[in-house]
Amino acid sequence: MASRNNRRQEILDAALAAFSERGFATATIDDVRKGSGASIGSIYHHFGGKEDLADALYFEALRDYQAGIHETLRRNRDARRGVQGLVRHHLRWVATHPDLARWLIGWRGGGEAVKELNRDLIRAMNDWLRPHVDAGRVRELPLDLTYVILIGPAQEFARQWLEGRLRASMKDAERTLPAAAWSALDATRGD
Repeated sequence: MASRNNRRQEILDAALAAFSERGFATATIDDVRKGSGASIGSIYHHFGGKEDLADALYFEALRDYQAGIHETLRRNRDARRGVQGLVRHHLRWVATHPDLARWLIGWRGGGEAVKELNRDLIRAMNDWLRPHVDAGRVRELPLDLTYVILIGPAQEFARQWLEGRLRASMKDAERTLPAAAWSALDATRGD
């Protein structure tokens, strides 16, 4: 018999498959039941309704994605390597988890738990950036603008890549976009 955590993950995996294949509006709890092998009662016990299940899926995907950002910040004390590492993490995570990436792009929900994840990430980004800005290595900009410069081009590439609308490969993006982000944020470059 599956443990509680395994059962919960099986339900989340089945929900992702159902939502990806049929769309959130069309997918049913019965589709999730069939995909997970869980009973309807077990699904409602773990998640409540379909929207709560969608929010939980969003939270878990975001937490996994953000864990990689936190790890990248911890591993990279150098400003250039950190900026480039964050862009690479974004691209690699999308390439490795395309269905979850589509879910993160398309679903807006998650409630207070998602807001707390995002607040923690903002604190971590601020803590990592501040010494680099103070030392004149990274341009001083509002954090939201820094984030857009840092991840915006990679995010737009990811959206287009996920939709199959690009000729460039993810490897092409990994060779180009990290350097572009650093070039835009490098405070030592003359404008």
